[in-house]
Amino acid sequence: METDPLNLQQYKAEISQKKGWLPLPNQSNEKINNFYIEQNELIDGFLSSGDEERQKALDTAENGGKVKLAVRASFVVNFCLFVIQLYAAISTGSLALFATAADAFMDLVSSIVMLVTSRMSTRPKPYKYPVGRRRIETMGIIMFCALMTVVGVELIVESAKALAEGETESSQLKLIPLICVGVAIFSKFCLFLYCFSLRRYPAARIFYIDHRNDLAVNGFGLLMSIVGNRLVWYLDPVGACCIALLILFSWVSTAFEHMWLIVGKCAPREFVNKCIYVTMTHDQRIQKVDTCRAYHSGQQLYVEVDIVMDPETKLRESHDVSQELQRKLEGLADVERAFVHVDYDYSHDVHEEHRPLYDPDGTGSSIRELVKRLWTRRDEREEVGGV
Repeated sequence: METDPLNLQQYKAEISQKKGWLPLPNQSNEKINNFYIEQNELIDGFLSSGDEERQKALDTAENGGKVKLAVRASFVVNFCLFVIQLYAAISTGSLALFATAADAFMDLVSSIVMLVTSRMSTRPKPYKYPVGRRRIETMGIIMFCALMTVVGVELIVESAKALAEGETESSQLKLIPLICVGVAIFSKFCLFLYCFSLRRYPAARIFYIDHRNDLAVNGFGLLMSIVGNRLVWYLDPVGACCIALLILFSWVSTAFEHMWLIVGKCAPREFVNKCIYVTMTHDQRIQKVDTCRAYHSGQQLYVEVDIVMDPETKLRESHDVSQELQRKLEGLADVERAFVHVDYDYSHDVHEEHRPLYDPDGTGSSIRELVKRLWTRRDEREEVGGV
């Protein structure tokens, strides 16, 4: 099989990695340099598209155990962190530490949700769920975000109550609880680094975000607890409120990001171009690529391709070409399913293929037809009024 049928290698530019400029006259501009870097990456992506399935299998075999370790270790650390934070909050009476304890408890609950959904996504039930259950992992992430948002709202309410009550007597901070919190923060930092190296996997990435937020939350909570106890009393509830706002902002943005994946957000333009390249170079009997769509269905992608072949092509040939193309597209990284439609012309309206068979109100018509229908109705009313 030809690895570069369109001879794209000739369009790759040589870029100096040290100075960051092109060895061409009058082409040292940074934007032009970035353009050629992106072009080289796009060409490399096209040429390596046929090997993505093998690379993905090797990557899963190499790092699948690491991702499981990250998820399970995060669960264990979240459980230990909750116990430590609860002990520190009760022994000191600090509202900021209670905020971090509540955050740790929700982390524990959310870790259970992630463990369950990750396990379910790897065990498909083809008769009950014909296309698998991979989207449940995205739903687990959204549930994770919802639980953390509830924690943020509750902490804001408790902080407002504490500020309204004014200064109250509180016990002095003890050294042992503070040391325990410090150990918990260090363990979170270690897991943060580990999950950061595996962040391209959805389950590991969500724990990477969780550990990153916990480092900020616990560090800030510990600082506000000490300052509020020793210097200014209201810094403790104010710190708890700031922690809650940080939790809200972080997890609401993450929830919206994954919500659009469930809705069916379009894939990046670069990926669509790669699908078009794979289709164009698949078989010489494919005359044109009529339409190419790629959209999210959870973390994975669905691809729809309409190709044009000669009207005289035998059914057996068109079937074999389209089926092989379907398998090739499904071999691309992050593609869950691919659909290939074979047509014999490209002059038709693509949207007509999905138009309702029975549409009495004209909701599926084009804008031109709707305007024409409105003008016709107005003329009919004027004629009736004139009579």
